[in-house]
Amino acid sequence: MSGLSSAPRATPRALFELAIHRIPTLALYRNLLRHAPDDNSRFVPPYDISFDNTSMQLVTQGIPNASEGDVKQRAIFTRYSRLIAAKVTSQAWQARLRSRPNLTGTLVTEPTLCNPPLPRMKPQPPAISQIILTRMRTRIRRVARAEQLDQDMHDLRREAAFEDDVARAAGGCFFQRVYSGDAQSEWPRAELEVLLARDIARPQMPVSSALAATLRAARREKVANKTQERRGEILRCTVRRARQGPPAHVLVRMTAAELRADQIIRGVGEAGYVGMVKRRMGVKLRDGGRALARENGTDLEGERLQRLKEMETEYWVEKNRRMRQKLDVQ
Repeated sequence: MSGLSSAPRATPRALFELAIHRIPTLALYRNLLRHAPDDNSRFVPPYDISFDNTSMQLVTQGIPNASEGDVKQRAIFTRYSRLIAAKVTSQAWQARLRSRPNLTGTLVTEPTLCNPPLPRMKPQPPAISQIILTRMRTRIRRVARAEQLDQDMHDLRREAAFEDDVARAAGGCFFQRVYSGDAQSEWPRAELEVLLARDIARPQMPVSSALAATLRAARREKVANKTQERRGEILRCTVRRARQGPPAHVLVRMTAAELRADQIIRGVGEAGYVGMVKRRMGVKLRDGGRALARENGTDLEGERLQRLKEMETEYWVEKNRRMRQKLDVQ
């Protein structure tokens, strides 16, 4: 009979990972969380525990002993807290760098009615996207409000004209005007007119000198990074591009040969078989294919043919010189 069985393990390796033991486990380690000196030295469940008595021993020692005055335990947990704090700081810094936007050296779009010139960043911060979207929605609401106010102004002018007709028909009798007379001074939409003027001026805004300098610096940095990669240095983006593949909707239509060619052209080489595949796939090579031509001596665009043409030119020049010299002697 085989020693292997399909029955589940009677005593699970990590007792507190089961859903049925979650609440008792939280109650068991509540005192540890309560006696922890700071957030960094909170108790972390050891996942190699298999028996309840080991868990109870851990509960009755450690942090509670340190809080009661054990100098050694207190020093251990203080050092452990500092290590965790340093690790958290390092991980937070790496997380910020991972999502840090990079300037591409261009603008998001040309200045529009909604937005002034904005630099393009990859990845674009969600706050910038929300600002652009909010401005677009606000302008849509403002234009709709202006159209409604134009209709209201048309009705007000008709009411004012009606009051003027009534005043002329009354023969100068006094009555309180509501839509005409001094009330017309309250009609102008100063706030909307200012906002519409800003909309008109926003597409005409030039790129500021500070923004232009920032974009130029970003372009120089981009060229420097490309040059660094062209020299043959393997950067993180180089490795990431080599590991990438085509999109899913393109991948399902590719054959094995096409997939192999796609993996090859994502490399950094431009000579040999890689260069030949890149030229066949239409990839632009940095030197126009001269490196590939130097390897292939029968290539019509190679240096060998160019050298033969130069030798042929030198031959005919020398032959013509000798023929002229021979005719002069005769």
